[in-house]
Amino acid sequence: MNALVRIAIAMLLVCALSAASSAFKVETAEVSPDGALQAGVPVTVNAVVDFPAISGSTFPTEDTFSLFSELEKPKWSWAIVISGNENPKPEGYGKFFKISGFELEYPKETSVKLRVVLEGTVPQVNASQNLTVLRFQWLDQSSKVRDNGEYKIERKVVNPQDVTRNLDQARTALTELRGEIDAEAARGANTTEAERMYGEAERLLNTVTSADVASQVGAIERINSLVEGAKGNLDRSGAAAEIDRATTQVKNVDEMLTFFKSNSDLANDPRVAAITIKRESAQQSLTSAMDSMTDGNFNQARIRANQSAEKALEAYNDSVELRSHYAGAQGTPSGSNTTTSGAQQGSGILPYIVVIVVIALVGLGVVLYQRRNRWDELG
Repeated sequence: MNALVRIAIAMLLVCALSAASSAFKVETAEVSPDGALQAGVPVTVNAVVDFPAISGSTFPTEDTFSLFSELEKPKWSWAIVISGNENPKPEGYGKFFKISGFELEYPKETSVKLRVVLEGTVPQVNASQNLTVLRFQWLDQSSKVRDNGEYKIERKVVNPQDVTRNLDQARTALTELRGEIDAEAARGANTTEAERMYGEAERLLNTVTSADVASQVGAIERINSLVEGAKGNLDRSGAAAEIDRATTQVKNVDEMLTFFKSNSDLANDPRVAAITIKRESAQQSLTSAMDSMTDGNFNQARIRANQSAEKALEAYNDSVELRSHYAGAQGTPSGSNTTTSGAQQGSGILPYIVVIVVIALVGLGVVLYQRRNRWDELG
């Protein structure tokens, strides 16, 4: 029984080593030109593949190393590098190019690398799409890809008409973003980061208009990324501004309630109770808005904050009306006092007027008396 167990374990180890040996390493894979490609452009790929020995040899003789490219008229220049010594091989042609295991099998102590130079032309496309520039596959005897036995290099092939259309769309998106930034700034939101992203996207759009297609494609991707980032930032800032506004409204109501509750005439007024209920409703919406903000649901946070601000403003307006009525009622005795005081002031002046009249009458009597005596003496 123990012998059978040992045999089974040995077989499992052999299978594991065989699977592990299917791995290979692409040391370099340089595509020229870099970035997005345009139809009709020549492309060159320089690649070096290493075959590290894990089991008994560098590569099974029965297996195949397959190369593939979607480029037009591909030409394969290749060489086997054995322990640093390069051994050039005849050139190959066609989209599929296969190297037998016999070319790659060496003792495990040997360093084996494959150097490949691929040349081809980008095919015509009706719409922008991804293109497999180069693909390596390690195939077993049944032409199945071994575990970890594939490596692929893809590039985007662009249609110039698509690029022009995408540039126009990016320009439109940037214009829309400008309007959103201005609107949020008018509502009191912090738009500093959105402004920075907008500025970078605008400069990039202005400078890339006359650039090559590959540069334009990269610029469009960057502009779209900046626009999306700015919009996300505006969503966050706008929601934060609405929460701040609602918080201020609730505080205003709290100040009113503090005044009412400190006044014995209003503390138990049913109108104060109604205002308190509205204030609590506003606070509940505000708490919900803050929770949505924490969860990253900025749209919901904005909605709930708006509801809180509206309810708090309603409570505040009720508070202002109640306080105005109370102040008017308190002001009536004060008006009566003012009238009485005026009457009292009038009464205080009256004696002085009487004295003045008496003095005037006495003076007039003296004058008349003197004139009469003069007439008697003349007469």
